[in-house]
This record gives sequence, structure tokens and C-alpha cells, in this order.
Amino acid sequence: MNLSRAEIPWPAAGNPYEHHRRIWRLFPGEPSELRHGREAERTGFLFRLEENRPGCPGRVLIQSVRSPQPADGITLIATRTINPQPTGGQRLAFLLTANPIKNIKDEQIAQKPAKRRDTCRVPLIREQEQQDWLARKLAGAAEIEAVSVLPHQPIFFRRGNRAGKLVTVTFEGVLRVDDPLALVDRLRNGIGPAKAFGCGLLLVRRMTGT
Repeated sequence: MNLSRAEIPWPAAGNPYEHHRRIWRLFPGEPSELRHGREAERTGFLFRLEENRPGCPGRVLIQSVRSPQPADGITLIATRTINPQPTGGQRLAFLLTANPIKNIKDEQIAQKPAKRRDTCRVPLIREQEQQDWLARKLAGAAEIEAVSVLPHQPIFFRRGNRAGKLVTVTFEGVLRVDDPLALVDRLRNGIGPAKAFGCGLLLVRRMTGT
């Protein structure tokens, strides 16, 4: 895997829907994400927005299978190869920006003839629900020893004629590795939905003295 830092120029950085489009420019010829189901490996990239101040370039951290290439409309700062090799029982510090959600029955499905599924996603608002969601996503890979939850302002976006809203949070804490291979799977493929909006990239690092 590759871990890169890049900058998206203003005003494109001010549009959450534009971040993903700009990052794609770093991977010419890369097809759209082909992953279908958790069993398949991710072929594209994951990213998180590290800094985004009005009037300034937005700085993003990108994890990708392919090495990115310089491109117009986005500044590639640096890239390095990473090969995570956690061990069973190891304690690691972690950081994750995510979109914790649950699926509920869509009571208005009869009014939406074009919709294929009879469920809809709703955000989890309570902190304990968010922590429980994360624990479920890591189940079988790692156990959370400590975590803090930082809420963010909602992300509003428009796709065609449809408006949408995402509720995101950043989890930061300590986990203990249960299954190294399962944890590497989470690192490679991300956690939860809204990856096109900078969610899902799980970052871990060794803790000194452990």
C-alpha cells in the first residue's frame, strides 16, 4: 500500500463532493472502484481530510494500492510505501473519521418507485451508539481499550437533484489486536460508508512502551 499527502486548491477544497474527484486525477487510467462485498480487495483509494480552512488549500491523506502520479488540480506532496504487520495482542493507537449509521425500514418506499431497496440509512447520534457501531465494525479484528469521539459539523452535498447530509465523527483511542490478518483487512478496505467523502480510513501506530 501507499500513503500520500496532497493539497487540493481553494475553492475546490471548499466543496466536499470535489475532494474525491480531484484525488482520482492522481491515478490516471484507474477504473472506478470494482470492489463488491467485504471479501474483495479495494482497488481504488481511501482518504481523510486533515486540514481544510476557508480560503486555504485542503490537505488530504491518501491510502492507495497504486502509487499516485502528479496531476493538474491537486498538488502531490509526498508518498511512501507502507506494509502494516500487526501482531496478536499488540496495543495500537488508532484514528478514524467515520460515518456511523444504521439501516431502518423506509416507510415511504411506496412513494419512491425508482428506489430498489426498502431500507434507508440514518445517522447514529448518541456517542454510545457510535462507539458500539465501531466495536461491531472491528469485531474479530481488534478490541477497543479506550476511545474518544469528536463530532463534526454535518456535511451537506447535492448529487443531481438529490440533496444529502452526512453526520461524521472522528474516533481516537487505543485498540488491542485480536486477529492481525482481519485488522489488515480493515486497514486496506476501510470501515463504514461515505468513503467518497473522506470517511473510513483507519490509521494505526505503535505505542511507545508497549
